[in-house]
Amino acid sequence: MTNYTDEELMGFVSNQDVSAFEELFGRYERRVFAFFYRLLWNAEEARDCTQETFLRLWRGRAGYAPRGRFSTYILQIAKNHFLHEHRKHKSRTDLKQTAANGSQRPREDKALPDSTFSQALAHEIGSAIGKAVRSLPEAHRLVYVLSEEQRFSYKEIAEILDCPVGTVSSRKVEAVRKLRRLLEPLRDEVFGDDRRVDNSEVNR
Repeated sequence: MTNYTDEELMGFVSNQDVSAFEELFGRYERRVFAFFYRLLWNAEEARDCTQETFLRLWRGRAGYAPRGRFSTYILQIAKNHFLHEHRKHKSRTDLKQTAANGSQRPREDKALPDSTFSQALAHEIGSAIGKAVRSLPEAHRLVYVLSEEQRFSYKEIAEILDCPVGTVSSRKVEAVRKLRRLLEPLRDEVFGDDRRVDNSEVNR
């Protein structure tokens, strides 16, 4: 199965080919997990959402129509699941619980030791950026993660989110602006009031 394209494999999946489904899972499981983790900053929730995304892929296999890249197709499913779950559980209790877990790192990252100041500082910055991204409105958060973390083009993001390319661009600009504002306290603490957060820090 490794010699087939994603789209060819999905065609096999449409005909209930389990081995093709397993191949697609192997290719995209980590990417889908990373997508959810950067949205939620909670490893357990990201794993649950990843499993549900692939379950939805399998359940809806008969309706698959190859109109574009499979990578955008699977992220459309993931996006829809995120919006469904996010809106269902949108409450103060859930937000507080998520914030408590905001310092977790992705499972593929190695744990950062606190033996040196620089490592502790890097961990603090990463945690702060994660919390800031998580606090963005869902529309801005999706565009930011799809652009910066998943490296989709604006055109591909527009396809995933079912909106105009211009909307994607404006949401990205607004997301970066809000992140800069949210990260100002950390910037002032680490660099001093006369410094500005570099784009590379915001876009990590």
